[in-house]
Amino acid sequence: MNIYKNIKKVGLLSMLGLAFVSCDNDNDLRPSGFDVSEQPKGVLDQWIYDNYTKPYNIEATYKWNQAFGYYDKVLTPPKEENVKPALQMVKKIWLDSYADAAKEKEKFVKGIAPRQFHLIGSYNVNNDGTITLGEAGGGARITLFNTNYVKNNDLESVRQFVHTVQHEYVHILNQTRDFDRVAWAEISKGGLYTSSWYLYEDPESNALGFVTSYARSNYDEDFAETASFILMKTKAEWEQFLAELTSESGKKDILAKVDLVVAYYKDEFDIDFWELRDHAERNTNDVVSGNFEETNEN
Repeated sequence: MNIYKNIKKVGLLSMLGLAFVSCDNDNDLRPSGFDVSEQPKGVLDQWIYDNYTKPYNIEATYKWNQAFGYYDKVLTPPKEENVKPALQMVKKIWLDSYADAAKEKEKFVKGIAPRQFHLIGSYNVNNDGTITLGEAGGGARITLFNTNYVKNNDLESVRQFVHTVQHEYVHILNQTRDFDRVAWAEISKGGLYTSSWYLYEDPESNALGFVTSYARSNYDEDFAETASFILMKTKAEWEQFLAELTSESGKKDILAKVDLVVAYYKDEFDIDFWELRDHAERNTNDVVSGNFEETNEN
């Protein structure tokens, strides 16, 4: 998870030489040049309000905001026509799946959620050649890149995009209630983790007890990758993944981590992790087939 903390200290300048204008009555006071009235919502903004903000207290933004940083990157905002399809995928596969699996339904996501999704149209390419698909900032905002290139009828394209949300949301859950780090550390020793994870192919990392090479970044990424990797697989694909593992020790370690993930969801949030995965599979299929409706849509 790439978390950027941009702490900006804004100095407040005291205006010692204030110019007071005398006037005979209140009618001489003129309004400022700033329009502080609420602007009417466009069709897209109204849809975001109806489907994200009103039911779940989540804001979704898509216009360029330099305050979010990325001064060293060449990035572009998404095309407006790509925003709604991207947010539909996220809502159906991530948000609705958790709402269906949680005992308190919508209250769960509304209570534990990023307060904002920010969409960027272009890819975020790093100096080492890797691509950052998304970032979570302190549990408050998830930034999603490559919005312009997601194809909502292509399974792998949808999975790559929504996997980012699933992964980052696990981090947010961990920030709310932490997982058992002591037990996790007993499975994969520190020496197996590396900042150069991108130099390794997934099968090599699988043999060492990791579902992906990115999981080798650190304990936090390992936990989030393990959970989100399963959530984006069908039941048959997950079973096939396990069956094709050639290293028994690697398979044993992966299954031990899965047990900790399942226990974490149950003990901390009373969510059946496998039921959650089933909801995600069905909702993913609905998105790719285009066969779904939104209850909050006008």
